[in-house]
Amino acid sequence: MKLPYENILTHLKNIKKVVSDFSKNTFIKTDKQLSFILITTFAVSAVALFCYWFFKERPYYDTLLAEKDELIKSLKFIRDKQKKIYENAVDAYEKKIITEYVPKSSYDDKINEYEQRLMSYRSEYIPVVEHTKQVEELENRMKEEYASKELQVKSDYEQKITTLEQKISLLEDKNLNLKSTLKETTDFIREEKEMLEEMLVSERKKALIPSIILSETKSRMLDANAVKKLVTIKDKLKRIEEMNIALKPDTYFEMGLISYYNKQHNEAIELWENALSLNKNNFKTYLCLAIVYTEENMADNAVKILKRAIEINPKYSTLHLVLARIYEQKGALDEAIYEYSKVLEIKPETIDIYNVLGALYEKKGLKEEARKSFNQYEKLKESNK
Repeated sequence: MKLPYENILTHLKNIKKVVSDFSKNTFIKTDKQLSFILITTFAVSAVALFCYWFFKERPYYDTLLAEKDELIKSLKFIRDKQKKIYENAVDAYEKKIITEYVPKSSYDDKINEYEQRLMSYRSEYIPVVEHTKQVEELENRMKEEYASKELQVKSDYEQKITTLEQKISLLEDKNLNLKSTLKETTDFIREEKEMLEEMLVSERKKALIPSIILSETKSRMLDANAVKKLVTIKDKLKRIEEMNIALKPDTYFEMGLISYYNKQHNEAIELWENALSLNKNNFKTYLCLAIVYTEENMADNAVKILKRAIEINPKYSTLHLVLARIYEQKGALDEAIYEYSKVLEIKPETIDIYNVLGALYEKKGLKEEARKSFNQYEKLKESNK
């Protein structure tokens, strides 16, 4: 490694040589001039040496010092990290030792405790064989003691049973006429029930009340006397039901229709739900129940009841029609379009559906589909004239 002052000595030698050459070429040689030159040369060399140290050597040493500090910090960080890892490992091993091992003193105490308990068991309990023998002896003694008592108790019970049988026989003789009367009355009520059920259907048809309350088929003009007569028949059937005499499932449906036209919607819902619980294949009941749910602002119940009916019979087009109208009323246009399309799939002759579909497509902004539906409606309408 070159020392910084080696270059300075070289420069001084060169300067001295130049000065000596200059001195040879001059005619005036004085000590004063030579001193000035030497002092100037020394000053320049000192300044150059200072600049060299300040601008080159000092940053290098500063860099070394900074790197040294950074290295010391890194070593401290690594030392602290290793120390923490070591402490964590020691803690883990200590916990493992505490959880997996039992102190010998407590282990010895447990052994002593179990030995003492075993000794007490030996002194306080008897062997199973001896216990079984004692139980058998006790059972035999009890059998001997209660054998005589059992005979006495049996005779007493037989005597009491005989007395009760005699009393029952007397009661049956007294109530024999009541039994026959009750049977005759029940048979009469059953006959009356069947007659009222048939009358309810016939009177409903006479009053021009359809079996489905769709907007197209719903009866608008009803005779008040006819409705009153139907309500009377319904009330009689309800009284018969209260006597625990079952009505037909279709009778509940008919009674629900009468309640609906008598503006008793809650009662109609209850009767139609009873009808469905007895006969799940009466699809007119599903339709009427869904419509009255919708009128009572229970559209979600109507949708559920119709979906249940469609699962049973997906080919019944009126179920899809009523469901589509409910969806349209709720604003669920996609579901309504799907159900109307199912109606056309099952019954292609219902051409009015094309007109309804066209209006729904227009609401959704599907102009091309709306135009096709309207054109199909007009085409089928012309062909059916």
